[in-house]
Amino acid sequence: MSEFSNIPSLKLLRSVQLFTRLTVLQLSQLADSLVEVSFADGQVIVDKDDDVSSLYIIQRGHVRLTVAADRLNSDSWDLLSTHGKQVQQSQESGNYVVEIDEGGHFGEWALIGETITFTASSVGDVICSTIAKEKFDLIVGSLPKPSQADSKLKSSLIPKENQHCADDDLPFRRVQLSDLEWKECIYAADCSEIGLVQIRGSDKMKSFKRFYIKRVNDLRKEKQVFQEKDMMKTLSKSACVPEVLCTCADQSYLGILLNCCLCCSLASILNAPLSESSARFYAASVVVALEELHRIVDFRFAKKLEGERTYTICGIADSLPPEIVLGRGHGFTADWWALGVLIYFMLQSDMPFGSWRESELEPFGKIAKGRLIIPSAFSVEVGDLITKLLVVDENTRLGATGADAVKEHPWFDDIDWKQIADGTSRVPQEISNRIDIYVETLQQDLTVPPSILTEDPADMTTPEWIKDW
Repeated sequence: MSEFSNIPSLKLLRSVQLFTRLTVLQLSQLADSLVEVSFADGQVIVDKDDDVSSLYIIQRGHVRLTVAADRLNSDSWDLLSTHGKQVQQSQESGNYVVEIDEGGHFGEWALIGETITFTASSVGDVICSTIAKEKFDLIVGSLPKPSQADSKLKSSLIPKENQHCADDDLPFRRVQLSDLEWKECIYAADCSEIGLVQIRGSDKMKSFKRFYIKRVNDLRKEKQVFQEKDMMKTLSKSACVPEVLCTCADQSYLGILLNCCLCCSLASILNAPLSESSARFYAASVVVALEELHRIVDFRFAKKLEGERTYTICGIADSLPPEIVLGRGHGFTADWWALGVLIYFMLQSDMPFGSWRESELEPFGKIAKGRLIIPSAFSVEVGDLITKLLVVDENTRLGATGADAVKEHPWFDDIDWKQIADGTSRVPQEISNRIDIYVETLQQDLTVPPSILTEDPADMTTPEWIKDW
């Protein structure tokens, strides 16, 4: 028997965000140690006077947690809400009530030595898989509690609702590179990177794109870099499109400061497939962005089109549409194909036509012929949407007549497009949980040297062309 044959239990454990940093071997050992317990409708699973020392993962049914408001601080609430299937949260008679759906979990805080007093009771018949802290420590060892520094970093990276005000951006509109402290790289390209910066003496963070002047020179991309900067500055302000606050430069870098805080890339939180509700939120945000500008964050290859075609080949090979693969040129409909690929990947953690890393030619053949298989786990609605976005004939592809055709698809029926556009739509809890876990790991990286190596400024000559930056 394979060492990792306990696949159902492994999938259960992978749903717990606390375990995202564990190895496959550790998860397999934990899976072998899970104990299945059953509870009748209304039965108390955990009493408020119990000394909780186990994680519970709900295989079937629903569980209601009741926590006294006066026994719950903000740190405890953060821990309580880290399960991935929170479906209801209310306050009754001075108590917080959280209902956890099938596939959710609770009690994981006990594994890191945190104490929360609560009562858990079954709603209908319930089956849980459990693992005790003693067994967990034998396999994994002790996990550290989130530090105050982690909490402060998380607070600075994750904005509170209705917190943003235009006046808050004023200090950022006239800064020099020397005023900014580079904190973390989020995404890197051939001669640039996007990361997080702080104004020295402030706890505010913003996203910053910087170009390494020497590499721009070596790659002869001076014109492209200026085109990208000019295009970004002309974009209208939107919740789904970053606004340029200012540009700045020194002997080493050209910089573009943005009025957003990109704390992680989407890929960094796709360690497991998203639920359809979370994928729908991301997809809706992309639709609004495409509707407004038809380009997203990286504008290195952006062009202003008025309906004509372009022949620039760019993008991840796995997501290229047939018209690019076949060299026929492409227009706006190529982005709707990419949206279909993105939705599929968010729900499956795999590409719809396979990966070029495994076979260079096979994915391109499937793309050109539109050979697509929709997984049975997908809902009928999302399967229909993906199928219509991944149509080989770009003239009949969903979105060919405009974004409205995509927005009117039944899979988006629950979306409030106005809230998505103005940034007031509630972020699904699953996404917040995954970002929280990722942000907690950033603290250890903040002392890492910049990912683009610099040279001694004294040895560098400032090119004439950067004076117009």
